[in-house]
Amino acid sequence: MKFVQKLWLWLRLSLPITLIIIGIILNIYAVFKFIKHRSSSPSSIITQTQTPPSTSSTAKQKNVFPSPITSQTPKPYPTTSTTKTHITSPEIQPSKEQKFGHFPYKESNSKQMMIFASYAQDKNQRFEKLAPETAQALMKMIYTARDEGVWLVPVSGFRTVKTQEKLFKAQIKRRGSVEAAAKVSAPPGYSEHHTGFAIDLTDGNFPKKDLTIDFENTNAYKWLTRHAQDFGFELSFPPNNLQGLSYEPWHWRYIGSPEAAAAFAQARKF
Repeated sequence: MKFVQKLWLWLRLSLPITLIIIGIILNIYAVFKFIKHRSSSPSSIITQTQTPPSTSSTAKQKNVFPSPITSQTPKPYPTTSTTKTHITSPEIQPSKEQKFGHFPYKESNSKQMMIFASYAQDKNQRFEKLAPETAQALMKMIYTARDEGVWLVPVSGFRTVKTQEKLFKAQIKRRGSVEAAAKVSAPPGYSEHHTGFAIDLTDGNFPKKDLTIDFENTNAYKWLTRHAQDFGFELSFPPNNLQGLSYEPWHWRYIGSPEAAAAFAQARKF
């Protein structure tokens, strides 16, 4: 009888201590697994965001976020007669490397590009890519603009030379000559989009103004002219640009890193 009482007393004392020790061990194991998972997981960018409260019903038809462009996707260059062209200033002679005013750009490694947004829907949907540092800066800019009621939507980011060739051929067919096409579209091998540092943007509240001169009249463009430089972006082809190319209010390039700035070193002299 005394043995049973002693056993029962021992169990009452040892059981709580045992449970506490087991709990401590499990917590240590959980923390170790969490740290190991965090250290092995690649960083990523959130690919979707909520629509601003002021978004119209037509704008909701388009995904906010970021991709290779196919022939079925919306045309990434303006086709309206309102496109403005300008003549190269005689004060600066075109570089021998230029082709119809465009500078050559080496195609970046597509495997190093980050998918960060989507554009359009259904069969026209595509997923946009950029160099990681550009994607991160762009997303910061998009979220900042959203907090101020402005809806920036990525339209076109990284492009391969092959994709640019298809787009340029389509412009030749549409405009009738290589020279005319080159005013609004870069020849393959000469597009800033090859670098992964350039992005075409539009206003989510005015989807019909995508990649048209009318984009300059949107709140998105006005916001970009005031704040884009704070995030490392600048307008590539402003009005009367010295490369003699069409004004593109939607086309912005990232210069916020040494690598990105070096990629556009020649163009930024003009």
